[in-house]
Amino acid sequence: MTQYQDEAAALMPLYNAIGSHVRAGGCQHRDLCPRIMASALVVDEHDRALALWEAHYSRWGLPRLLPDAADASLFETAERAAKCTTGIGEVYQLASITGPVDIEFRRDIRGREARLTYIFRFLFRSYSYELPQPDTGHIQWREIRELVPPRIESRLRTEYLAESRWSRHSGLAV
Repeated sequence: MTQYQDEAAALMPLYNAIGSHVRAGGCQHRDLCPRIMASALVVDEHDRALALWEAHYSRWGLPRLLPDAADASLFETAERAAKCTTGIGEVYQLASITGPVDIEFRRDIRGREARLTYIFRFLFRSYSYELPQPDTGHIQWREIRELVPPRIESRLRTEYLAESRWSRHSGLAV
């Protein structure tokens, strides 16, 4: 991700918080430390993204979760977000992708204090028929441009979606 300078610079508060925790031997920030989440950008054979209706924001969004103790990595958290929050049957990854395709930064305001949230977005492929009840009111296949910023959509189309070799998480070829 450091190849994208805008994302590398925005990660500095997270690096600083981690360093502070190491030096202090734990969190001394009254629950204001940066929060880390993982998100799944699941794209189907028509290059549409799987989206959830976020009623509290009145918008469509990507499946995302906080890491769980059972998750070995943020990638596994994102895969769990895709399957558990949408009910989709199977997701596949591009064999050449080794990390997130994007990092989203949010500043959550609570009273007079703000907390940063870092959402590491991982790319998956699936087939539209894998969604058990397609296009129900709160889970739908949507245009990618509705869910990610233009720079990310462009990156996806030029660097990732043209790739034809997708594999199951286990490494089996599709």
